[in-house]
Amino acid sequence: MKDCFNRFSVRFLAVLVLGLALLLLHGISAGPLAGVFAPRCAAPWELSKLAYWPMLAAMALTGGLSGGVGRTLRRAAPWLALTPAALFLTFWLVSRLRPAGGVYLLLWVVAAAVETALAEREERASRIWIPAAIALGALYVILAFFPPAFGPFLDPASAAAMGTIPC
Repeated sequence: MKDCFNRFSVRFLAVLVLGLALLLLHGISAGPLAGVFAPRCAAPWELSKLAYWPMLAAMALTGGLSGGVGRTLRRAAPWLALTPAALFLTFWLVSRLRPAGGVYLLLWVVAAAVETALAEREERASRIWIPAAIALGALYVILAFFPPAFGPFLDPASAAAMGTIPC
């Protein structure tokens, strides 16, 4: 596709559909494999998966629209590394306010739109971003099996995240 808007539209729609499918998977399955891709709870770290896996899959699925999968993923690598990290920090800050679930969903949609738009740029990315994006994916896999029990890795609604209970 030569028209950038058409490519953006297809990719953004793919990111949203894949992200919503992961949220649905969260509600259906509680297995360890589903925990790698889908958020297990409303923890900021878990919700940031929605900015990584759907974008990675959408870029891989639609790579043929912009010169091949490899080229497309290399161009998207900076945003695959930066957007989930920024969304993680944003969710962590916002979680202090105890917002409704719709706020998290709105933040995710905005982040997905920005991430998809920035990945459409024809800029040549530095080689550091590819290992950074791969490392982030590896962290999602490792921490799905060995989740830390502190701060942004805990569900804000759980008792463990609220602090100690006085005697």
